[in-house]
Amino acid sequence: MIDATLVIAAYNAEATLSRSIQSALAQTGIRPEIIIVDDASQDQTACKARTFPGVQVDRLIRNGGPAAARNRALELATAEWIAILDADDTTRPDRLSNMIRLAKQTGADVVLGNFVPVTPDGSAVEGSAFLSETDVTDGTLLSLEDYVARNMVRHDAPSLGYLKPLFRKSFLDREGLQYDETLRNGEDCHLIFEALAKGAKVVVSMSPDYLYCVRPGSVSHRANPDHIQSLINADTRFLNKYQDSLSARTKMLFAQRRTALTDMMRSEQAISALKNRDLRRILSIFAARPRTAIKVSRQMTEAVAKRLKRRNVF
Repeated sequence: MIDATLVIAAYNAEATLSRSIQSALAQTGIRPEIIIVDDASQDQTACKARTFPGVQVDRLIRNGGPAAARNRALELATAEWIAILDADDTTRPDRLSNMIRLAKQTGADVVLGNFVPVTPDGSAVEGSAFLSETDVTDGTLLSLEDYVARNMVRHDAPSLGYLKPLFRKSFLDREGLQYDETLRNGEDCHLIFEALAKGAKVVVSMSPDYLYCVRPGSVSHRANPDHIQSLINADTRFLNKYQDSLSARTKMLFAQRRTALTDMMRSEQAISALKNRDLRRILSIFAARPRTAIKVSRQMTEAVAKRLKRRNVF
């Protein structure tokens, strides 16, 4: 009997996919089903996936983003528990058995798993898990207010939206929930917003057994402003859909989140304009939202400091 389905949405992932699949196959204490959905890759991702016996591989005709690929995998999944694994990440062998055990102990419909940032060679980054016991404790039950409050795009608190989830499939099916395919990032977070609004019991697993690959960054690697706008639009649709059942505090938190997302979007637009030496665009953005200039200055200073630190300048 299959205990859990591991879903891997993959796009141009031939270089990293094998390690992810191997870690999925190595799960202990359960019998896993592994479904790879190739999001219309332009490389040999699907061919690489098909070299693993027993792994189910599907391929989208058009590139739809991770949400579309995961929705296809949800359609194909047969297990009661569904776990998300990115194509460049890996997972420790006991992760799913531990998360399922916690879900059964707490009656959870969703378990959010802690992770350790690692370099491509598997070395821990800064040697610590994403969440510490000072942030949240193991088995903590989250309300919608709690979850929105912990997804405010702030630098001083870890965002729970980064945690990779385990879903109870029967809950998703009963409530008709799936990923928002307009989103190219934040899709897990928004599905959990929906689940909480539908009454899901969501808990946190503090075991840092998901290995999140962090590749060397650069000042040139920025968030896509269009993707941020899609998040803002998705938040608006969520508020309109559930406005009669949301608390005043939840609505206030979403308003704060919108402000933070808008600030981020304007900052990314300004940085893009700086790179293109588009002075008129820069002035237009700063005039419309003056605090963007402060945010951009801080971001660029932090980016330069990180680059100097990597070079051991100080």
